[in-house]
Amino acid sequence: MNRIKSLLLLSTICCLSPAHSTERVGDASHAYALERHAESVIAFESDFLSVLVTVPDEDRFNLYRSYNHLMGAWAQVALSQALLELSVSATSPSDEEELRTTLRDQAQFALWDLDDTRERLERNIPDVARADQVRINEAARSVLLEVRVTINRLLVDQCAHLQCTAGP
Repeated sequence: MNRIKSLLLLSTICCLSPAHSTERVGDASHAYALERHAESVIAFESDFLSVLVTVPDEDRFNLYRSYNHLMGAWAQVALSQALLELSVSATSPSDEEELRTTLRDQAQFALWDLDDTRERLERNIPDVARADQVRINEAARSVLLEVRVTINRLLVDQCAHLQCTAGP
């Protein structure tokens, strides 16, 4: 019986393809933080849309424009999150290196997009007249800043392994 189990185990091991990528020390914490940010963004988006339907028509255009910029920034963060997951599950060292290089480049672009979106929101503050719009604007800038910290840490970790320089 033990011999059969040993043969079965050996035959199973022989059929398994080896995993070549490894989850790096920061990967799990970055993935967790990005997931937490995604949940925050979903809640924020719901709040934003509820304000959007209550504002007068003349204020709606600027809010839609802000919403579009925010969703663009969130899309870049989501792409960074997907690339991190793909990097962790890569099946060969060359695939992992290529994915991690793409992740690094994506994280750099996501940082730029997050900063650009936050700056646009800051420029729009003087045009915001209603208290609920001010609250939404402040909440959006806060979420952007929190996500930026996570993406910057992710970029720093990628650069530590790929010998590049990360931004501030």
